[in-house]
Amino acid sequence: MEILQISESERRVFDALIPAGSAKSVKLGTLGPKGTSSEYIAQSMARSIGGRDALRIVLESTYEQCMTALADGQVDLALVAHAYPKINAFYMNPLLEPAIVFRGNTPEYGLATRPDFEFSEDLLFSETVVSHPAPVPLLEYHFGRPVRLATANSTSQAARDVADGRYDIAITNAQAVREHNLKFVHRFSHIPMTWTVFSRKVNK
Repeated sequence: MEILQISESERRVFDALIPAGSAKSVKLGTLGPKGTSSEYIAQSMARSIGGRDALRIVLESTYEQCMTALADGQVDLALVAHAYPKINAFYMNPLLEPAIVFRGNTPEYGLATRPDFEFSEDLLFSETVVSHPAPVPLLEYHFGRPVRLATANSTSQAARDVADGRYDIAITNAQAVREHNLKFVHRFSHIPMTWTVFSRKVNK
């Protein structure tokens, strides 16, 4: 499965943002902690330019922190998933602008628990499921019933909350499952997503 699909015109802009042979790494901010789909796409971007050290990934707790870091010059670019419901605020920020837009497939998503937790589907309607808000509709599409939810800042944070025993079930991705030593008890699929890389606006 091809992870990134970047058009030729967007690829030229991307290559200009991260030039080969630069002595200084370009800092790309995105949503953490380790194991998020955002980190997965950022790593795929780094590999797509040959895995060289030109791109340094900086993980923040929220996308808003990424944008603050970008506006303040602490990072050079910021990567945001279009499924994030508050992405419109970033487009409206007069200090920022979209640099490139592309498609990037996430890791596989599913329901995950700790290895020693005995899961049955009936528990979805008595237990609280922790999730980032973006993938919550997966529950309705796959199970067709409302579920009690708790929100986390990222899919990886949701996995960490289960690993730490705060909750028993999370919607998360395969990266976070490995990172936090969980197990999938129901698999959805990867999510075909579109993404924006933002940069600071250059006054002309």
